[in-house]
Amino acid sequence: MLEQEDIRILRAMQRNGRITNAELADTVGMSASPCWRRVRRLEADGVIRGYSAQLSRRALGLGVLAYVSVEIADHSADITAAFEAAIASFDEIIACHQITGGADYILTVVSRDLDSYAAFANSKLRPIPGLKSISTSFVLREAKPQTGLPV
Repeated sequence: MLEQEDIRILRAMQRNGRITNAELADTVGMSASPCWRRVRRLEADGVIRGYSAQLSRRALGLGVLAYVSVEIADHSADITAAFEAAIASFDEIIACHQITGGADYILTVVSRDLDSYAAFANSKLRPIPGLKSISTSFVLREAKPQTGLPV
């Protein structure tokens, strides 16, 4: 169970992952040592999984963001594991979630442009054994990009 101090720490860290412990402690109204211990506990408990930089997809030349719905033909453990292993090897796929509804998986895919997306889909995605169908939705505008989790 998260305490209010933990929530304040997590909110501050989501806003600024490079915040120093002294700045964090000041921001959340704690002294440095208890703040540091709480952060270490949140890390040990798996609440804080790691630290990374938020990169600009467009600045890196990745102009296309797409969501790809995938159906697999066979839901056996072997086919599912093989599919998940295959998609894990593709850098273009930045997220994959098994879902309910009409599709089995939703993939988040980035590429330079439509031609590079087509090359990815045709040469890497479609040849995966057990793939029944794919349906791609291209993002026209990011109305609310992911920034963090509600805590």
